[in-house]
Amino acid sequence: MTLKIADIPGHEGFAAPVLPGGELARSSTAFTRTFVGYQAACSCGWADRRRFAATPEGAKEAEGRWWSKHAAPLLAAAPPSWLVIKSNLLCEQIVNLTADRPLAALTLLSQVESWQRTLLDQAVAAAREGGASWADVGEAMGITKQAAHERFRAQVAT
Repeated sequence: MTLKIADIPGHEGFAAPVLPGGELARSSTAFTRTFVGYQAACSCGWADRRRFAATPEGAKEAEGRWWSKHAAPLLAAAPPSWLVIKSNLLCEQIVNLTADRPLAALTLLSQVESWQRTLLDQAVAAAREGGASWADVGEAMGITKQAAHERFRAQVAT
């Protein structure tokens, strides 16, 4: 069975059959070849090292492992798809406003910038209080852990 979560596109989990030589088979070959167990795997290329029994229960355990070790951390850092859609729409509307009424766009962007800074500080503080490392914060923001630490250390108790 393929496991999908809308908020983390590009990541479809499955219990990959393990062939006798140790390599992972794709689901389509699993029923035509002998296999010795299951491992959790993802369409992004991630594969767990832990092996489970070649039973229906083993397949379920591998699927659970995909969720706990791979998908859950990704989901924790992924914004909800409905909010990404709204954000993209806002961006598009501001681009249009800039073309038609640039001063109105500047006023709006100034307001967004002021609350965005506060929300960013709050999100970083909440992430750190929740156990996220500076590397986790940096990765979520698309910057290095050093850049995240340097930028937010004064606002966030470490």
